[in-house]
Amino acid sequence: MTGLHEELARRKRELRVQQATARDSLSLGQRSELSAKVCRKAWAWSESETLSSIMAYVSFRSELNTRPLITRAWEAGCEVLLPRVVPGSGAMTLHIVTSWEELSVGTYGIMEPTAAGENAGTIVSRKLPAAVFVPGLAFDIRGGRLGYGRGYYDRLRASWETSGLYEGVSPPLWIGLAYDMQIVEEVPMDDHDAVMDMLITEHGVLDCHNGEFFKG
Repeated sequence: MTGLHEELARRKRELRVQQATARDSLSLGQRSELSAKVCRKAWAWSESETLSSIMAYVSFRSELNTRPLITRAWEAGCEVLLPRVVPGSGAMTLHIVTSWEELSVGTYGIMEPTAAGENAGTIVSRKLPAAVFVPGLAFDIRGGRLGYGRGYYDRLRASWETSGLYEGVSPPLWIGLAYDMQIVEEVPMDDHDAVMDMLITEHGVLDCHNGEFFKG
């Protein structure tokens, strides 16, 4: 590892600790209230774009709770894809999920599509969602994202970009969901780190490409 990479890794570690501590300091009531606001804005935007499918995540610990967004998408007939970590591979598989009953505790203790059995989510290999809602510890207004250091979303996006799935279709929009307190001045980024197209917080929707902000 070169000196520049060592410095970047150090900055990421320090920011992860700082942001995890700040996010964990929010009370359960605060997280619930803010999550509901963000999910309402995320769904309002999804409806305005008439999205037929989304990829989301199931929240863990102090992450922004996506349950209201996922539930609303199901109610509206929008297809919901959720990821499942493939242990030991560094990869994720995507599954069409239609109810909370199709989830079970998976890798890292996170609720995931059931691995096997009658209620296993339908695995998706060649179909992409219209939008990908992504968790993170910190974001910046240029679309920088600080994850947890495992690189699952970065590898997933890279695999899509090299698979030919984008041929003839618009690529999915990558959207960070966050509390406003998770927005920082600058996220230290490696070349392979996925950049967000949009951010949604309790204050509104931000287009990271042109800095245009919609309060919603």
